[in-house]
Amino acid sequence: MPTVAISDDFLSAFAALPKAQQKKVWEFAQKFRVDPTTAAINYEPIHEAKDPKVRTVRIGQDYRAVIVHPPKGDTYVLVWVDHHDEAMAWTRNRTFDIHPRTGALQVVSVEEAHAAVEAVSVERKTPAQHRLFDTFDDDTLLRLGLPEPLLPSVRSLRDETDLDRLRPHIPAEAYDGLVGLASGLSLEEILDELARATPAAEQAAEQAAQKETEKDLETALLHPDSRRRFRIVEDLRDLMEMLNAPLQKWRVFLHPSQRRLVTHHFKGPARVLGGAGTGKTVVLTHRARELARDCTADEKILVTTFTRNLALAIRDNLKTICGDEISHIDVLNIDALAARILKAHGVEFSVATREELDDCWNAAVAAAGELDLPVGFYREEWDRVVQSQGLEDRAGYLLAPRKGRGTRLNRAMRAKIWDVFEEYQAELRSRGLMEWMAVARQARALVEADRSAPQYKAALVDESQDLHPEQWRLLRAFIPEGPNDLFLVGDAHQRIYARKAVLSHVGINVRGRSRTLRVNYRTTDEIRKWAVSMLGGKVVDDLDGEAADERGYRSLMHGDPPLVRVFASQQEEADFVVATVKERLKVDPAQSICVVARTKKQLNNHYVPALQVAGVSTLELDGRNTDADGDGIRVATMHRVKGLEFHSVIIAGVNRGTIPLPTAVEVGDDAEVAEEALMRERSLLYVAASRARDFLAVSASGTPSALLARSL
Repeated sequence: MPTVAISDDFLSAFAALPKAQQKKVWEFAQKFRVDPTTAAINYEPIHEAKDPKVRTVRIGQDYRAVIVHPPKGDTYVLVWVDHHDEAMAWTRNRTFDIHPRTGALQVVSVEEAHAAVEAVSVERKTPAQHRLFDTFDDDTLLRLGLPEPLLPSVRSLRDETDLDRLRPHIPAEAYDGLVGLASGLSLEEILDELARATPAAEQAAEQAAQKETEKDLETALLHPDSRRRFRIVEDLRDLMEMLNAPLQKWRVFLHPSQRRLVTHHFKGPARVLGGAGTGKTVVLTHRARELARDCTADEKILVTTFTRNLALAIRDNLKTICGDEISHIDVLNIDALAARILKAHGVEFSVATREELDDCWNAAVAAAGELDLPVGFYREEWDRVVQSQGLEDRAGYLLAPRKGRGTRLNRAMRAKIWDVFEEYQAELRSRGLMEWMAVARQARALVEADRSAPQYKAALVDESQDLHPEQWRLLRAFIPEGPNDLFLVGDAHQRIYARKAVLSHVGINVRGRSRTLRVNYRTTDEIRKWAVSMLGGKVVDDLDGEAADERGYRSLMHGDPPLVRVFASQQEEADFVVATVKERLKVDPAQSICVVARTKKQLNNHYVPALQVAGVSTLELDGRNTDADGDGIRVATMHRVKGLEFHSVIIAGVNRGTIPLPTAVEVGDDAEVAEEALMRERSLLYVAASRARDFLAVSASGTPSALLARSL
């Protein structure tokens, strides 16, 4: 039976067609999938084409599909569709060959690459003393997947800016490898990241690629690098999945490092790190589907995260890629999991609101506080020492380490502080209230006491940096230890809650089972760099007590730099937000535009009213909906946009006194705690900015936040 594949270029071209023409392509694609050899399909060669394997097929009067089909064999690849003249121009100088060192199928236009390099050379009027890859031999570059005809172009590059200019003309795996070399990664690290074969396997691939049989093209389509841009169509559902959402390529095409994580068999817990936009959640959703496929009738997979709205978004994404597997996947945030366990055991409870917690703390300090310490100190001590370490009595607290707590305490002071903690707990009990951490702790106790058949065979955790140590202990108790038991993805740059856990301290050992994703697929490099600059150059942890490896983090797209504006008055700023939204509505659908502010009060008092007066409908994102629900542009706080993405983002009200928010950074005189609180505010701005794909605007009125100083 013939093998049919579709390229990501074809999907991009298909998405750009007029709707009426898309219907005709739909009809052709279905016929093509069933039998590409039928006499009803007339393959025509292209005059003067570089690659003799290329054919075109007429679709309607004026459009052509471009197909790669070697003279022998039964593998057919749809690579482009366009108006007749444009299709011929796109195809004429391209070659579709198997790389002799890697065995991957590549699409290359040597002429376009040389032209891009020549354009750079014309701009640079002085000769270069050093080239970017002078210290690497040709063999190293070829092992990365660089086509040999492109060696002269790559050899002429002076710096990473030149390399960025050449990116559209280099196969993706070669570009990734070159960026890795330029950023200091070793060849071995790069090949491992690209899930590349051993030298012996490379030699076998080279020998196979030199053969002229069609079977080799089919084999090449299965190569991890090929699968970044080609997908073999298995059935009609496959075809529908691709053509129904041609620009949502995350559903279909995965980076080799992502695909390896999706399918890899781990002997225990595994951790995946990566900056914003590197596809951590994409990996998690695909892996959830992969694990669900292996479930027996009664088995289930748990997908969890900290916030409710992110859990909803993940559930929506899973529905788009899953078939029957979805019945084996439960998606709920970690608090909902703890609550479900208590309810299953018949435990009735009521969780305290933030205001009720404030009242309980104030009452406890007033009743038992003798040390003239601020309420914030007690709360931090309770969370960072008592709760984080799972301490349950005075004796444990008196001996507990307090690493990272700046205020020194002797034994007598600790005893008096514990009196406040006991008073606080008594206040909660008297009101019939619990903290969420207490719910998690009680749920864990119930799980540990009830060793009946586990409810889930594995758990996948998104935004792992947000979970509290007590919540990690619950998961470790709830999920049976074994192969593929826990799969954790996260980024400490996005730690926006006052929680910090060291995985090894809560019974989760990921040593030897950790990976880092480095390619940002969401945002332009200009937006990425601006967002990263908001972090102030701070080094973050790897969720297990060590410094995270941030080398090689880059974006594949480029665009305009973020638009940063400061206005004299709030009204002028609101007018700017309205005007910017209206301008973006000319190019983006409403649901792909989001106005973000630090607080809900800012949104409701200033920006939402201004938008509504201007006739722009809005939808507030909260814990009950996702960015896919309802009409209107989205409005949300910085916390609520975590895990989401939009074509355009406008961050408004970045003023002094708003971010950092005073109540968020007033934590007493503990310097380390204060620095961490400020870092969370920086992370909030980073999270908000990195939600943008194509366009980012940032505005302030009056005195701007000090965090904007570098960009003004």
